[in-house]
Amino acid sequence: MPIYEFCAENVTFLEKAFKAGAQRVELCDNLTVGGTTPSYGVIKAAVELAKDYQAKVIVMIRPRGGDFVYSQQELAIMLEDIKCARELGVDGFALGALTSENQLDTEALKTLLDASRDLEVTMHMAFDQIPKAAQPSAIHWLKENGVTRLLT
Repeated sequence: MPIYEFCAENVTFLEKAFKAGAQRVELCDNLTVGGTTPSYGVIKAAVELAKDYQAKVIVMIRPRGGDFVYSQQELAIMLEDIKCARELGVDGFALGALTSENQLDTEALKTLLDASRDLEVTMHMAFDQIPKAAQPSAIHWLKENGVTRLLT
């Protein structure tokens, strides 16, 4: 049976999507830049609404638009966002981190994945920046390290 997922920038159409059969929402903000982390209030409202429909909330963890190469300060922000979203009861995260050579930033990803333990993790569209020849080994690494889905 297929799972219907809805990408939402806020809670405006969330209830309508759940009533139409969406079983999972990828919650983000700023879709015009590919999505960033939504606000605490939006996450809280979405989690509360999703409970009524037994739906899952997957939150985008991305501090800004642009590339997927993050500074230590940005990684610290991402870890804090994961902590807050976890406390609100989300089901998982969509995240990614790359090196300046467009390879998986395995050090940063291990830190983010550790903070995401016991929740679902999706590698987001950062994957598309990885050169095609390196994608199979990247998929293997992601799978071996607990990433359950890939958005491409």
